[in-house]
Amino acid sequence: MDKPLEGPEQQVNFNEARLFSRKDWAEMLKATLEQRIEECVQKFREYCRDIHQKQLQGQKGSISYITYSMLRTSWLEQHPVYLVEAADEYWVFDANPIQFEWEISWAFSYWSDLQQQRQAEAVAQPSEVGIDQMMLGAAAELHAFMVNMFRLAMKRAVRTPEFQALDRAETFEIRAGEYLDQSVSVYKEDRRKRAVQEVKAWLELKEAQQYGYEALTELDLSEGDYSRLDFRYTAFRSMQMENSRLQYCVLVGTDWQDSLLQRADFTFSLIYGADFSGCSLRNALLDRVMGSVSDSDSWLEWEPLGFSGVNFTGADLQGASFRAAQLQGAVFRDTLLQQASFINADLAAACFENADLTGASFAGADLTDVSFDGARLSGTDFTGAKLQGVSFTEEQLSEVRRQLT
Repeated sequence: MDKPLEGPEQQVNFNEARLFSRKDWAEMLKATLEQRIEECVQKFREYCRDIHQKQLQGQKGSISYITYSMLRTSWLEQHPVYLVEAADEYWVFDANPIQFEWEISWAFSYWSDLQQQRQAEAVAQPSEVGIDQMMLGAAAELHAFMVNMFRLAMKRAVRTPEFQALDRAETFEIRAGEYLDQSVSVYKEDRRKRAVQEVKAWLELKEAQQYGYEALTELDLSEGDYSRLDFRYTAFRSMQMENSRLQYCVLVGTDWQDSLLQRADFTFSLIYGADFSGCSLRNALLDRVMGSVSDSDSWLEWEPLGFSGVNFTGADLQGASFRAAQLQGAVFRDTLLQQASFINADLAAACFENADLTGASFAGADLTDVSFDGARLSGTDFTGAKLQGVSFTEEQLSEVRRQLT
């Protein structure tokens, strides 16, 4: 008689179930992401009101951290919650943090579905301890989804009047992690007056894993060479980096709010999910950058919900070069793109609504399903471009025909 499966083979079955559940849950969460982000923002506003009230009453001073912590043991007890804490500069050693609980029962389906699959696929009945250990391991995957959602939600939450009213320290962070364990920054402010030469010297050290998740504000770092540095999820607010070299950089999830980047060179950099809205990028080089929206499963290992398109809304990109750039799904709404070059770029499903593309070149570019609603196309070159799924107005179509004949 064959011996029942046990040990490593049970683990293989469970790991396969985790992969299927992970992908299914990612798709479900992406489909409802807007709703979940809005719920997160509304709860955050409530927390901020309560924190501010305690500050007004003298029960709490300036805060340096707001931390979302996953409580694994609570999940095992069928109580899916995050502990939210507002703390001073001592962070986890704050003797009197302001605490809230955020219950996310909508996320529990991933957990319960995984338990059911585990029981269905296991041939031998595992011990209770074995199930708990496996489910606690799966918690890290669920938490990765939540970290991604927190990062997206905080972009909106920090603009609310409730957050802006808080008494915050010069350096302030919103972090997400597991209780009394590792956490990552999902939003950071650093309003300290830092000497430009000090920051430049720090960057010139080119130390690995030192420049991600940072916040740089109102600094003039023009004419610098910052190539091959990893700036993932760093916020560059009101920066001057004109004529700077940022070649082969990791710029995933970076925020370039109101920065001056004229003639900056981003060639070959990874810019997935980056936000350049409102920036000045005249004559900037973005040749062969990679920032396409991707549905590939491989991205689930880095960004569990995938990346949104690179955002250039309202940017000044006159004369910028995007030769052979991979920017599927990028947003160029309301941008100035006169004389810009998109030669041989992959721009499938990108948005150019109300953009000024006078004299721009899309020669050889993939423009499948691109939106040009309200865009100015005078003198725009579409020679050899893929235009399947593109809908032009009569006026735009006449301009396109004029260029193609």
